[in-house]
Amino acid sequence: MFCLLLVTLFLVAFSHKRNSDRTIKVVEVNFEAGANLFITAETVDKLLIQNGKPLEGQRKEILVLKNLEDKLDSHAMISDADVYLTLDGVVGATVKQRKPLGRVQAQKPFYIDENGSYMPLSTNYSARVPLIDGVSREQIKEVYPLLNYLQQDDLLAKQVIGISRKADGNYSLTPRVLNYNITLGKIKDLQSKFANYKAFYQKAIKDNSLPNYKNIDLRFKGQVVGTKI
Repeated sequence: MFCLLLVTLFLVAFSHKRNSDRTIKVVEVNFEAGANLFITAETVDKLLIQNGKPLEGQRKEILVLKNLEDKLDSHAMISDADVYLTLDGVVGATVKQRKPLGRVQAQKPFYIDENGSYMPLSTNYSARVPLIDGVSREQIKEVYPLLNYLQQDDLLAKQVIGISRKADGNYSLTPRVLNYNITLGKIKDLQSKFANYKAFYQKAIKDNSLPNYKNIDLRFKGQVVGTKI
């Protein structure tokens, strides 16, 4: 009788452990590079819902990882997401957020992201990126090569804080701190234009003449035209 009781208790405990092993215990959200600026872990956790309920406590068999990944990928602030399940019942989500390169000052402001796509503003964080005016959503593809070039250049990424488009399609740039504007013209020949600008900039630093200029014109091939105050 005593042995039968022990066997019964063992089977109950074993059954309970098996049922426990078949359920999801916890959800862990991780952000790539540790940055969770535009979307919070709480928001991601709310997106990870199956059958209208949080994942914790649900059985592993009902979990469809692909559906959860698609749900995260469809969020406006997420570039890519990877959802996985461990043997001990942990659902993990690794999230890569979208990266804005510029903010367009339109009637309804928006970002342009690193892939040259429209990105809405976030209610959680405001990115420190160049402000762009005179550009519509339809002109994103036009201005994107400039944004991408600026972002990849250490000097220009630190220096340029504003981009303005005129009705004729010519662009000008506003540098940080410096008193002058930069007339860029059309978005073409960027490598040549900025190489000329850097040569001018380094020379002007050496002779301490930067404060004397109000405009730097890069539209002319092989030269920089500076207008002094």
